[in-house]
Amino acid sequence: MAGVESEASRRARETEPVTVDLARKALFAARAAAQAKGVSLSEWLSRVAWEQAVVEAAETSAEQCRLHPDEPPGWEDAALDRILDQDAA
Repeated sequence: MAGVESEASRRARETEPVTVDLARKALFAARAAAQAKGVSLSEWLSRVAWEQAVVEAAETSAEQCRLHPDEPPGWEDAALDRILDQDAA
């Protein structure tokens, strides 16, 4: 079918091969965690890296908010919504 992208093709487009050095204990723990979730090590590492990047971006944003307390009311919530790509509940 024209215009229908396969899962493998989409995944190849959205990923980039990299080489990293990990501590043996970290690699052992990551493999065990990936296996427990039923995903590949690559998928697990990618998800965890993304989650940690979001956390650190939010922390940086929060620090910037503390450095600039004169921002308009509600600015912090709007900024965090943009960073986390979700509405604050």
